[in-house]
Amino acid sequence: MMAGGPELVSEAELRLWKNHAMVEVLLEFAGSAMKQDGIAKTLARMETLHTATYEGWQQARKALADEQAATG
Repeated sequence: MMAGGPELVSEAELRLWKNHAMVEVLLEFAGSAMKQDGIAKTLARMETLHTATYEGWQQARKALADEQAATG
């Protein structure tokens, strides 16, 4: 299982996160009034998810953990 190395684990973790995030975006949109501004916001969020990288995701997770440690 570890034959793929850390790159494989990183890619799998990123794909899982992207899938969950995309479902959340679409569920939020489906429950909204589906107006023009909502469509634009949803498309922008989908584009952001599409372009997300593992390194960026790790940096964001670390920054959030640091912020929570500083306030908690």
